[in-house]
Amino acid sequence: MLEQRGFHTQSLNTTAAPPVVYGELSTLGARHTLLFYAHYDGQPVDKTQWASDPWQPVLRDSAVDGKVIPLESLQAPLNPEWRIYARSSSDDKAPIQALLTAIDALRAAKIPVAVNVKVFFEGEEEAGSPHLAEVFRQHADLLKGDIWLLSDGPVNQTRRMQLFFGARGVTDLELTIYGPGRVLHDGHYGNWAPNPAAVMVDLLAHMRDANSHILIPGFYDDVRALTGSERQAIAQSPDVDTSLKQELGLAWTESAGASLPMAITQPALNIRGIEAGHVEEKAQNAISTTAKASIDFRLVPNQTPERVHQLVETVHYPAGFLYRAASARHRNPPPNTRK
Repeated sequence: MLEQRGFHTQSLNTTAAPPVVYGELSTLGARHTLLFYAHYDGQPVDKTQWASDPWQPVLRDSAVDGKVIPLESLQAPLNPEWRIYARSSSDDKAPIQALLTAIDALRAAKIPVAVNVKVFFEGEEEAGSPHLAEVFRQHADLLKGDIWLLSDGPVNQTRRMQLFFGARGVTDLELTIYGPGRVLHDGHYGNWAPNPAAVMVDLLAHMRDANSHILIPGFYDDVRALTGSERQAIAQSPDVDTSLKQELGLAWTESAGASLPMAITQPALNIRGIEAGHVEEKAQNAISTTAKASIDFRLVPNQTPERVHQLVETVHYPAGFLYRAASARHRNPPPNTRK
């Protein structure tokens, strides 16, 4: 797709990593170079949670119970609220297509591109980009330019231009609570043998309260406070909370009622999933042998994954808590940005 538009392309390869797709479109006499970042990998897929095959793109006219629009019936102008549903179509394949379409549109309108354009499409962003630093070191001269543009983020709920402070970094943990060596009948052993599911719930409740405040001692010590101008800018941004709560069916919000733009300037502990025993028709009167939880922390400037892991693993939890924390991946927030 890049070569069809005149880009010089190459793969930037590192050991045990998907290749970075690099492209360069040079403009004679250009004084500036823009670099566009996007990623072509996506999140894991659970087909049971999809209304249609995630590997078969479908165009729908709305996000909730949207009607399928046959692609062969499309005629301009298109409704900007229509959406393509497919695995990673938005995050992050859409920006790749949008960039190429923008170049097509400029050429169709006979508007010359006045800058050099470089593109950098990586394939392991969803895994934390573990080889990204190595690629940058190996190809430092190739990747020089005036500014990097990260094409990976949501449109504002108002559909207007938005104030953007940056992206929160992420680091995650897999927690395992161990109980009895075999599954036990709760009528015979309940209230005596520790229940891993109950211990896990208690553990997580000691890490985060109902208002999303993280209870781990020292967790906020490294957080850079918002400046006065940042607070003022957020206060002047459009109110999206009321309409968004109605759209999502939310009776209340976390962060003590702070607005969405303000709430996401703070670190977050997200419980991605809990696994223990069985529910509904498979429920058993039993004490399981293990309970597992998958969590991630969203980080803000001055926080580091290493420090967060240290706090989680060394904090004094109530007596009886024994757990194993396994680091899966992390992404650092940029040093001077905040979302």
